[in-house]
Amino acid sequence: MTETRSAILEAAERVVTAKGVASLTFEEVAREAGVSKGGVLYHFRSKDALTEAMVERFVERFDAAFEAAARDDQNPTGRRVRAYVRATVGEPPLTGELFDRANGAITAALAKYPERLEAVRLQSERTQREIESDTLDPVLATIIRLAIDGLWLAENFNLMRFDPALKAAVGERLTEWTHLRALPDPMRGGAPYPMPDIQKRRA
Repeated sequence: MTETRSAILEAAERVVTAKGVASLTFEEVAREAGVSKGGVLYHFRSKDALTEAMVERFVERFDAAFEAAARDDQNPTGRRVRAYVRATVGEPPLTGELFDRANGAITAALAKYPERLEAVRLQSERTQREIESDTLDPVLATIIRLAIDGLWLAENFNLMRFDPALKAAVGERLTEWTHLRALPDPMRGGAPYPMPDIQKRRA
């Protein structure tokens, strides 16, 4: 990817984040990128080409964050599922500052054009195969994946906003499940049984 093309895509993300998808015009992107409209058109012959390139870039960035999270994790139990959780709702975000808002806006805008989201569909299938083949029970692994997907989609499609403390607690609990810790206790309404002090020190 050339530096100019990358700069245009970064500018497009900033435009979408600040002003919405409706403002994603060649003129606005050119102004934000500091290039001419012709410079944008040289790299992207249509708005469809620009948005598809943005989606492909989001996919590449998430894949890189997913692999980095897995590579840095020394515990093989639930490693790939845990990496998915971290790449999706990690703090600080492994995918970059603007990723969630720009990706959410573009994905929502293209929802009625499924053919333009083919890269996202293929990525979802690929990560699901990895999650199911991880060391965890595939049903538990998929429940964790769907929970974190639902949290991301609800916020980034503006369906609802969660209290930041609750959102952080959900991410932490799902991460604990990937370690097979803090599992629901039926005698406590699904809350985890308190860990002994020695387990807390090892966590």
